[in-house]
Amino acid sequence: MNPINARTVRFWAWVDSAVTVALALPPLAERFVALLYTVNGWTGGVSEAPTFEPIHLLFVCLLGALVSVWVIARLLRPLPLFGLIDGWGRAWVAAILLWFVCARDAPPVILFFVFTEGAGAVAQLWAGYRLARGAPESAE
Repeated sequence: MNPINARTVRFWAWVDSAVTVALALPPLAERFVALLYTVNGWTGGVSEAPTFEPIHLLFVCLLGALVSVWVIARLLRPLPLFGLIDGWGRAWVAAILLWFVCARDAPPVILFFVFTEGAGAVAQLWAGYRLARGAPESAE
């Protein structure tokens, strides 16, 4: 396995873990959403999070749990295939987030996540396809 590709896959898994741990735990998930709205307020947007019904929080926490499992898989086995899957998944997620900001009036602070998802997609797809083309491994 190309060590650069493994580092890329692991790096983006760690980036995901910074957010998804909070989303996977109900008390932290509510605080994280409140923090997002606070930051959104600093940029001139709405600063108070809407009240979540239990079903809303359930889906937030399920998302956090599923992504946390995906994080663990990529940390334990940073396979090039996982990087490619994650890269394409990030592109999809970035598109969904962008659509919600543009078409459904989601808070503009979400654009930060569009940027991070896009950066992760480019990094992992570039590393994965470079490896697939047989690019020489760099000396470590």
